[in-house]
Amino acid sequence: MDLSKMPLFKMAQMRLQWAAERQRVLAQNISNIDTPDFRPKDIETPDFERLATEAARPVRTAMTHPNHQPGTLADRTTFDARSERRPFETSLDGNQVVLEEQMQKVGETRSRYMLATNVFEKHIKMLTIALGKQQ
Repeated sequence: MDLSKMPLFKMAQMRLQWAAERQRVLAQNISNIDTPDFRPKDIETPDFERLATEAARPVRTAMTHPNHQPGTLADRTTFDARSERRPFETSLDGNQVVLEEQMQKVGETRSRYMLATNVFEKHIKMLTIALGKQQ
């Protein structure tokens, strides 16, 4: 059974990927707290309703001719990091990273990650019970 084809597991996996990518971006913000003119970035929370409808209609590219070359663009992540528009404050050197704000976002992202892992774990247990493989 391929769990990645079940909508609930797709959504949980998407949430986990989002949280991991957001943690990476927030860690970059924190590591650049002393970099002059640095602008913090963040990743928007995905619209899961839109993602669910798009997932129902996947579009795949295919090489239709043997002379076609694979793309040369760097692999993009599922989520795009964007600069924040309104900084809470700016330091004298132009840096807009506020450590307290970034740490609050890190904690929020951790909570969302834990929620997604708990949902994933509970549904795995539910499936094992339904299949009669309860331990």
